[in-house]
This record gives sequence, C-alpha cells and structure tokens, in this order.
Amino acid sequence: MVHCKSKDDDIGVHILPPHQNIRWGFRPDFFGRTLFFCAMDWGEGLHWFDIYVESRDYDRCKDCRWLIKKGGPCLTNPERDSCHYWNKKKYVVERRE
Repeated sequence: MVHCKSKDDDIGVHILPPHQNIRWGFRPDFFGRTLFFCAMDWGEGLHWFDIYVESRDYDRCKDCRWLIKKGGPCLTNPERDSCHYWNKKKYVVERRE
C-alpha cells in the first residue's frame, strides 16, 4: 500500500504488486514550499517519508525516481543513489466515513 499526498493534492491509496510504481506530476509552489509525503506498508508496519521537499529536491531532480527499501527510500541517480531513513514521527491515517 502506498498513499502519497501534499497539503493540496491527494494522489490516493494504491495497492501495488512488487516492483511496480506510481507516477504523478505537479508544479512546484511559487514560494518554494512544495512538500509531498508518502506512507507505505508492505506487511512490516507503516512507514512514511517526505518524498518531495522543494528546498531539498528542486535542483537535484526533475523526474524523481525513488526505490523503496526496507531501511528507507533511495532517490535513484545515474551517478549515485541518495538513500534516506524513514521519518520518525508517527503517521496518522485519516479515515473518512
């Protein structure tokens, strides 16, 4: 399960088979504050990560490709992958009924 969203856009919940991906596009915020985060669960508990932070990612990727690993996500790059740890704060799932 993957659920990605920003303050303004919810990409939705996707159930992905192994080695599959989701893709979406957006225009960065004029003020440089664009933030997307994704929550992921593949049976080992819920993890989440700020998948696009404009101040971190604007200059390093235009077509960002992340590889999700057990220890955290890795931004793939022809020169060198950049791997990160999962965010530590608890992710809260909002339920709408």
